[in-house]
Amino acid sequence: MNKTYKLSALWMMCLILLGCLSFSACDDGDEEDTNQYKGGISLNVFGPSPVARGGELRFLGSGMDKIQSISIPGCGEITDIEVISANEIRVTVPQTAEVGYVTLKTPTGEITTKTKITYTEPIGVETITPNPVKPGEVLVIKGEYLNLIKEVIFFEELPVGEDDFIAHSRKEIQVKVPMEARTGDVTLADASSEDSDALRNLIHVKGLVVILPSVEAPLDLTAKKPGDEIVVKGKDLDLVNIVKMPNGEEVEFDYAKSGEGEETITFILPENATNGAVVMIPASGVEVAIANIGMALPEKVVATPDSGLRGGDMITLTGINMELVTTVTFPGVEEAMEPASKSATEVEVVMPVAAISGELLLNTASGTSVPVAITTLKPEFMAFVNDVVSLGSDVIIQGKNLDLVAKVVYTGGAEVEVTPTSTTELTIAMPTMGTESGVLTLVMGNGEMVETGKLTINAPEFCYIPVLPGEDEELRGGEVLQLKAENGDKLTGVQVNGTNVQYILTPDGNLFVNIPQMAGEGSTIKLISSNGSIEYTIDFIPATEIENVVMNEMRDLGSWAGEDAGGTFRLYKTDLVKAGFAVGAKLRFYVKAYKYTQIQMNDANWGGYNTLQYEADECPPMIEVNVTQELYDKIMNTSDGWSDTGFIIQGEGCIVNKVSVWYEISMKTYLWKGSCGPTNWNGDCVVIIADDDKKLLKPGKTMGFEFYCDSATDYWQVEFMNSWWNTLPSLMNADGSRHIWEFAATDTSLTYVMTQADIDLINSADLLFGGNGVVITAVYVE
Repeated sequence: MNKTYKLSALWMMCLILLGCLSFSACDDGDEEDTNQYKGGISLNVFGPSPVARGGELRFLGSGMDKIQSISIPGCGEITDIEVISANEIRVTVPQTAEVGYVTLKTPTGEITTKTKITYTEPIGVETITPNPVKPGEVLVIKGEYLNLIKEVIFFEELPVGEDDFIAHSRKEIQVKVPMEARTGDVTLADASSEDSDALRNLIHVKGLVVILPSVEAPLDLTAKKPGDEIVVKGKDLDLVNIVKMPNGEEVEFDYAKSGEGEETITFILPENATNGAVVMIPASGVEVAIANIGMALPEKVVATPDSGLRGGDMITLTGINMELVTTVTFPGVEEAMEPASKSATEVEVVMPVAAISGELLLNTASGTSVPVAITTLKPEFMAFVNDVVSLGSDVIIQGKNLDLVAKVVYTGGAEVEVTPTSTTELTIAMPTMGTESGVLTLVMGNGEMVETGKLTINAPEFCYIPVLPGEDEELRGGEVLQLKAENGDKLTGVQVNGTNVQYILTPDGNLFVNIPQMAGEGSTIKLISSNGSIEYTIDFIPATEIENVVMNEMRDLGSWAGEDAGGTFRLYKTDLVKAGFAVGAKLRFYVKAYKYTQIQMNDANWGGYNTLQYEADECPPMIEVNVTQELYDKIMNTSDGWSDTGFIIQGEGCIVNKVSVWYEISMKTYLWKGSCGPTNWNGDCVVIIADDDKKLLKPGKTMGFEFYCDSATDYWQVEFMNSWWNTLPSLMNADGSRHIWEFAATDTSLTYVMTQADIDLINSADLLFGGNGVVITAVYVE
């Protein structure tokens, strides 16, 4: 398929504009003179330059109407001159015009410009043939305005000047490929590399393949001895200049080609031959392995490109013995990559997204690896759109390669994950905690980091909290939180986790906020002002333990004293229910014993349930009774027919001054419920946690598993893994070996505190349970 390579329109436009802005002055006087038009015949400026062939060229000065002809290189004299005025004339630039000085002929002599005229024609390349090409063959380049090309440069710095072109016209260049040429770009230049003062335009043509000498496969010379004659068969062996042994020594060789076209190289194995590759080298210097002595490895490996790399880039690794490469391991990535392609001299491999700067390893079947250094592309910070912002405002940075940024860390420690939508601009949310004036750290997806310039963060104009409680303070749900507020006159409301709460703001700026009882870790406090709002994230310890009083008066049970005597008392069902009386709760008696103590619990019909008994010096100040199903049913299902009585309490030897119901609110968030198992060492139990629920996994939180042990077996074991068979690190043995949990038939749950390593494994795959006889019923966090 033919391809056309042209100078970009943007580059051409820039040249035209520069030319229009910088006409060349032409005056031989040395004295300073501010008079633009001096009289007589004189040229001040001409332009534009560059100018398009076929375009209009203007000359400004004095006596311009006296100009007889104008000479432009490549055109001869131009007499068709448009006279605008005595100060301006214009001519049309012929298509044959070339770069050079312009001469104006006057009745009294000639005026020559001090700068050369240049042109804006779009030099373009359409085809290069043949491709592949053999050194010494003629390469034909076809395109447009190729007559302006002064050099054809092969590989990196191998120029062929126009004097050595075989053919050269506007549409075509024919040039002999130098023997030293290598595979790579061909570059066309409109000025010679010998002209150090020239500003050259370079047109790169990618993809020229230069043929190398080759063999079907390197010979194995391991069993050969010094003095043995070695015959190598291959193609294009006439290009070989040198045969070199592994130790660098060059040996003499003979080239031959049979009548049937078979080509061979013959040489004698020297006495000092060492392990490694025997290579043949053409004039280009590219080494091609033709034989191996001993255990061969890739050698003289070069990565292209080796810097500015990003995930998904194709890297070409060239060297000798490259066919030995089986996989490539990138720094920062455990899993080795398969080559996209490979040959005796080249391996292509795609760079993984997670790869970092360092040494990639070329792995061989022998278990040996060869390192090659690479450097990744980094985000480049250029500027903040505004380097002074208010706390809580978005921050916008400008730069290059910003799509590589995955996370931003503020001075102060706050971290913000980002999803870039542009390579040149990135918008970053600003948390109200952990953000201070200073640099931002741009963290790439592979973990590499780059710092920005300094950002100044100013206090906002709406109500805000300048200093939040310290991390060492224990803040609890259900209590009043005291904060110091600024700009309190703007405050109109306070929300905790999206719910409006009561608050008090004192004239001296003290803000008291009524924190909900169940506020927990990562709670959001939002201050709403008349001119804006701001949010803070604060950790609370939720008040999961609830205690509600159902009786709060002193009753001396005496010696079984009756109700009228201030002893016996009743607890009513309505009060008990309001206080949370339920199975799993606890009934608490607060007592002061003064002698042998008994507290008897009766239902509404005086039916006894339990009697608590203590010696005077052994009775605790608070006695707890578990609310079982039996107790709950006896109390709530018994009626005396005339009152709401639940309990009748009587006894002796103590004063009861308070009775309450205590219970605990579960903070469990279930990630999965069902029935999976029973586990069997011949099969696995897989549990799928939704991606949204995985966001609840945080280091330091508790993960729990609920299960039961199947009665159909007599032993119960479980190993906790992800579906890639990686054991969760926190559930491994101390020495790092895999841990098998063994349970009793009555066991029903297991909890552990998660680490980031556990979370990473869970996020990478599903949960997997291996073992015997255990049925998993739930997975939760709290």
